[in-house]
Amino acid sequence: MAIDDLDEFLDLDDAVPVIAGVATGLGYLDLNSETIINGEISVFNHVLTTKTDKFGDLLVGAAISVDGQNFKVDMPPQPFDDGAFCRIPLKKITSSQVRVQILDGDFL
Repeated sequence: MAIDDLDEFLDLDDAVPVIAGVATGLGYLDLNSETIINGEISVFNHVLTTKTDKFGDLLVGAAISVDGQNFKVDMPPQPFDDGAFCRIPLKKITSSQVRVQILDGDFL
């Protein structure tokens, strides 16, 4: 089955909202995924599948919100098939790990 419009694939019922910086889109969050990276099987608790052109340049450690939950990128995004989509291994951030920094403008 060919998918002409990538957004149609992400408009299915199971897609969830994804936000990383100013980039927004949809993706699929898988739990307990096995991914082959450099010929080795790696197991991750959370893997996001989404469009490469929106989220494929995220760096390790970058903050990302998936379906309202906070994560950080655990490994670089891994494009697959024709490269239109990528899988991004994530690490969940607990509320105690989220730091809020308030800038009062004194440093400007």
